[in-house]
Formats: sequence, C-alpha cells, structure tokens
Amino acid sequence: MLTGNFFRLGIKGGVNLAQLKTEGLTYNGIGYVIDENLKGKTGYVAGVYMRLGRKFFVEPEFLVSYKSGSIDLPKTLSTGSLQFDINYSSIDIPILFGYRLGPVHVMAGPVASYSIASSGSIAEAIRQKFPTVNDAVSQAYFSYTAGGGIDLLGFTLDLRYEGNVTDLSKTIPIPAGVNFSQKATLWQLTLGKKIL
Repeated sequence: MLTGNFFRLGIKGGVNLAQLKTEGLTYNGIGYVIDENLKGKTGYVAGVYMRLGRKFFVEPEFLVSYKSGSIDLPKTLSTGSLQFDINYSSIDIPILFGYRLGPVHVMAGPVASYSIASSGSIAEAIRQKFPTVNDAVSQAYFSYTAGGGIDLLGFTLDLRYEGNVTDLSKTIPIPAGVNFSQKATLWQLTLGKKIL
C-alpha cells in the first residue's frame, strides 16, 4: 500500500520561538557576564515532509527556517547596556523517528542545518551547500529535536523542542567586535497538510 497510513507526503509551516545562549562572551576584547534569560524571538518555518511507516515511522523533512534572537550586555560603569539583534536563516533537514498511538504521535531525531546568506536566494544556497555529500556534511551544524503531535483529517499539528549540539558562532552573522561560543534553543509549532 503506497498511500494512506504507510506513506505520507505533505507540506508544513509554522513559527519558531528561538533563544540564544552564550559562553565566553567578549565585546571588543572585554569580557562580559550575562544572564541566561536572553530574549526569545519569533521566526517562521516552512517546507515539506515525508512519513514512512504506520505505528513506528521515519519522517525526513526539508525546511527553510528564519530565526532571530537578541543579546543584552549588562550596564557597566563606563558604558550603558548594549543590545545586539541577530537574525539568521537556515535550511534544516530533520530525520525523525516516531511512534503513533491512534491520532497521537511522538518523535525525536537529529537535525542538520545549513546557514543561508541573507543576500542570496534559497535556490543559490541549495546549490552552494550540497555540491557533494562531503561538502554537505562539512558545512552543516547539528541539533537534536524531540516533540509530539496529533494527526487528524489529513492535517498534522506538531510541537517540538530543538537544541544545538554544535557552536553557531562560525555559521551565522555576528556583530563586529562580538565573540562568543553560541548555542540556540527553540520551540517550533507547525501545521502540516497531507498531499499524498
């Protein structure tokens, strides 16, 4: 049986609520101590997904994701507080392993992400990031994701948590003079529609 419960192809879209976490932050060579309550900011995500399996399933996805966050440096005697907004976009490829119990499902798995230059198109980014398998692996930063959702009437509603394994500081735009080891975490809420 190629359609129905065993095979599903669809489109999805939704919102990201991302938060940046930092270690070893410096600005113009001066170290700062910052709190972990960095501001979460909303972005959005859209793409396609495929699900193979019935009770146990594998779900690869191809998503374009726009994320943002801000970093607040505390006030010092010599300067006022500083805030940096960081906006970045990526091609995300999650490979999820899941379990269904009726209309409810849970899933988790790794995510490979590729930064998209703000000046380039998505098509250009795909050509640049995936010329060979070795290039694709070497240019990726990796995350993990876990969550759950519900399937009803050809729609799927998912809520997932994603955390970075790799440092993002070499892959996303950072303001001049700022250096730190950067991780991002995000919550993602998406609505998908089965088309096959």
